[in-house]
Amino acid sequence: MKTEEMNERLFATVPEVSRLLRADDRTVRRAIADGQIPAVRLGATWRIPVAWLRVQALLEPPADSLEADVDAA
Repeated sequence: MKTEEMNERLFATVPEVSRLLRADDRTVRRAIADGQIPAVRLGATWRIPVAWLRVQALLEPPADSLEADVDAA
């Protein structure tokens, strides 16, 4: 996943986050299990909130995102 693609999605998969963080899939899953990375389990897969990735990358939330609306309130 590229940072430009983050504006269009709410969640990322473990392989996408692994590529973005340049870490192994197992490292990301271990961090999820340890509570270091927030994630939601959907069936057999984990989804990581893109909003969390944006904060970690020190990127501003997109202007039209739900997070921007909540922060403004």
